[in-house]
Amino acid sequence: MSIRFSWFRAVARPLLLLVAAGLFSFAILHKSPTEQVKEHYTTHLRQLHTALTAFQQMAPQADAVTLRAQFAACRQEYKQLEFAIEYYYPHAASRINGAPLPETEPGEPGEVVPPSGFQVLEEYIYAAPDTRANRELVYQEIDNLLYQVRHLEQQASYLAFTDAEVFDAVRLNLYRLAAKGVSGFDSPVAHASLPEAAATLKASRDVLAMFDVPAALTTQLAHCEAAVAAPAQDFNRFDRARFFVRYFNPALATLRQVQAQLHIPFVAAKRAVRADAAGYFVADAFDASFFAPADAATPTPAVLKLGAALFKEPLLSGSAGRSCVSCHAPERAYTDGLKVNRSLLADAGLERNTPTLLNAALQPDQFYDSRVHFLEDQVHAVISNKAEMGGHLSEAPTLLRKKGAYAKLFAQAFATEKQPVSERNIRRAVAAYVRSLVRLNSRFDQYMRGDTTALNASEVLGFNLFMGKAQCGTCHYMPLFNGAVPPLYEKTESEVLGVPATADAQSPMLDADPGKFLLYGIAHQKHAFKTPTVRNAALTAPYMHNGVYQTLEQVIDFYDQGGGAGLGLSVPTQTLAEDRLNLSPAERQALVDFINSLSDAQQVVYK
Repeated sequence: MSIRFSWFRAVARPLLLLVAAGLFSFAILHKSPTEQVKEHYTTHLRQLHTALTAFQQMAPQADAVTLRAQFAACRQEYKQLEFAIEYYYPHAASRINGAPLPETEPGEPGEVVPPSGFQVLEEYIYAAPDTRANRELVYQEIDNLLYQVRHLEQQASYLAFTDAEVFDAVRLNLYRLAAKGVSGFDSPVAHASLPEAAATLKASRDVLAMFDVPAALTTQLAHCEAAVAAPAQDFNRFDRARFFVRYFNPALATLRQVQAQLHIPFVAAKRAVRADAAGYFVADAFDASFFAPADAATPTPAVLKLGAALFKEPLLSGSAGRSCVSCHAPERAYTDGLKVNRSLLADAGLERNTPTLLNAALQPDQFYDSRVHFLEDQVHAVISNKAEMGGHLSEAPTLLRKKGAYAKLFAQAFATEKQPVSERNIRRAVAAYVRSLVRLNSRFDQYMRGDTTALNASEVLGFNLFMGKAQCGTCHYMPLFNGAVPPLYEKTESEVLGVPATADAQSPMLDADPGKFLLYGIAHQKHAFKTPTVRNAALTAPYMHNGVYQTLEQVIDFYDQGGGAGLGLSVPTQTLAEDRLNLSPAERQALVDFINSLSDAQQVVYK
C-alpha cells in the first residue's frame, strides 16, 4: 500500500465523510420555507387527530368541564391548520367547521346536506342537556370529524405548498378572522372567538416567520394576538374598532409590503377582494367585475352613459310607462321609499320591498330569493315581469332605434358590433350601470382607513355592538355588511328571521311569503330571504322583504326580541337565535348611530 493511499484512509476519507455529514445536517436544518410549512401542517394535523381520538374516548364518561376543555383544545389545534384547509380543501373545511345549519349543494339545489363539525358539536356540549343520548351524538359527531381528518391525512403527501399560495392563504384567513372570527360566527355558544382568534394570529405569525420576514410583520401580528388574548378580555366589551385600526389593518398593509419586498408573486386568481390589495378596507380592495359574467360589457364611459340613459327609459316597459328609476330613485339611495311598489297587473302592491341598488354588484346572487346570479339576468327578469315593468326585450331594440339619440349611444358604447342596438346590449349596458353603483367610502370606511375622527363615540360603540353582543355581524358580514360569505364571496347566505306580516307586536302573525322555498321546495328554506346590505340602510326605509318596519329602531327591537320566534310565532326553521339580546336603550341608539355612519349615496353623472 502506498504512503499516499494510507494517508487518504487515515485522514482524508474521514474528513470527507465529516463534510458530507455536515452538509446533510445543514440540509435538514435549513429546509425551505414551504417545506417548513408542510411540516407545520402535517404535525398539527396529526395532533388534531390525536386530540380528537382522546376526545372521543372520554366522551361517554367525562364530566362536562372536561369535555369542554378537550373541545377547546381540539378547536385550538384546528386553528393552526385552518389557513391551509380552507384554502386547499374547502369542502372538508365546511364539514369540519361549517355553520350548524343544513346546506344545499350549488350544483344540486335539491340535495340537502345536514350540518356537521365543530359547531354542531359545540351545541351538544354547551347548549344541549347532558343526557346519554346526547353523549352518543357527541361520540358520533367526533367520528365525523375524525373521518375528515383521516381524509386530509391521506391527501397530505400530495399537498405541495408554494410561496405565493402560503401568503395568499394566510391573508385570506386573516380576512376570515376579521369578518367571521371576532364576530363570534364560528363559536356561537362557547363564545371562545377571542382566544381562537389569538390562535389564528399565532399560526399566521409562525407560518410567515418561516419565510424570514422582517421583524416588523411578526411584531405587528404579535400585537394583534396580544390584543385579543388579554386575560381580562371580554367578548361583549372587546373594542373591535380599535383593534382593526390600531393593530389589524396595519399588519395587513405590512404583509402586502413584505410580500412585494420578498418578490413573492401575488396569485393571479380573480377575486372579489383583489389578491394584491393592501387590506380589507382600502378603497380599491373590492372588484365588482368578479361578480360579473364573462361577457359583461366593459364599463367604459360610453357604456355607462348608455346604461344610465336606459335606466331612466320608459320605452323598456313598452306602453306601461315605467322605467328602472320608477322604483330605484337615485335621490332615495336607489329605492322608492314605499312598503312595496305598485303592481302593473292590478290595484295592488308588488310582492316584495324594493332593495337598494347601491353595492348590489358586490354579491353573487340577486333578488330576495337569490334566484339569479348576474345583474344582466336580473335586468331581463325585471323588464319582462308583467307586474314590475311589463316589457318585452325582443321589442325594445325597435322602439329604441326610433328614438334618435339611442342609435348614436349604442354605436359609441359597442363600436365593434355591426348591430349594437340589441336585447343583449340593453341588458349589458344597464347591468354595467348598476355595477358602477359601488359606494365604499362612508364615514365608517374613512375611520377604518385611519381617520379616527370620522366616527363619534356612540358610532364606535355601535360598531362594536354590531360585531359583538348584538350578533349582527354573524349574518351581515363586514365590511360589505351583506350576506355574501367572506373571504371568497362565492355564495350568498339566506336567513329565516320569522318576519311578521304587520308591525303589531301585540298580535303578531308570520308573513305568508315562503321566500326561497318557492324555488326548490326545500323545507329549511321556507321563509328564507337573502341577507341584504346594511350599508345605506339609514336611507332605504322601510325595511325587511315586506317593508313591515318603518324605522331602524323597529328593526333593532325585532332582533333584540329574538325575531319571530322571540315574538311567540311558530318558526321551526328560524336561523336567527331566538334568545333576547338584552340591549339597553343606549346600546340600541348606538346601533342606529353606527348604521347612519354607513351612508354613502353620492351620485355620479355620466356625460
